[in-house]
Amino acid sequence: MSCAASRSWYSASRDTPNDASYLQVVRGYDAIRTGVIFTAATLGILVSSLAAERLAKRRAQRTLIITGFVTAIAGILVLVLVVAGSPSPWAFAPGLLLIGPGLGVMLTPSVNIVQSSFTEDQQGEISGLSRGVSNLGSSLGTAVAGTILVAGLTSHAYAAAMITLAVVGLMGLTAAALLPRHPPPVPAPASDPSGV
Repeated sequence: MSCAASRSWYSASRDTPNDASYLQVVRGYDAIRTGVIFTAATLGILVSSLAAERLAKRRAQRTLIITGFVTAIAGILVLVLVVAGSPSPWAFAPGLLLIGPGLGVMLTPSVNIVQSSFTEDQQGEISGLSRGVSNLGSSLGTAVAGTILVAGLTSHAYAAAMITLAVVGLMGLTAAALLPRHPPPVPAPASDPSGV
């Protein structure tokens, strides 16, 4: 359940259609400037994803997921506090530089936990289900944050949408904290009764 929460929160927190709308409609940024702003989060995700293997060897999957949630939530709070007081596009960088690595650190371990909990013959089904949950989280995140933003396209609406996302992140963090400290052993594949 916690991994499903982290996957859906990951998708919801990358809610770029709403963020792009806010930046272009409220802040008046063009498409290029809007894209450049998101580069900070993208770089963080890429760097932390490249470090995922080394991190997984040194830390428990549960620890990485919790660390990712805490870092991303901190990034959202920094984003809310800094962006509200500054008209500069650079105001987005500190928060996004925290959100990106937070998401990247939590994504790989959450996928690992889900995938390793099932036998080899179930990998296709669980992969599809995991992706479906991720898409559902993205859709719900877009719908909720978009509704808050459209209800009042002001800087306060953006803060309300981000705070809502942080609250959802706290729920995911709580679910991640409930993960077992030591994962159960991987189930053995079912034997084929035909002997083949």
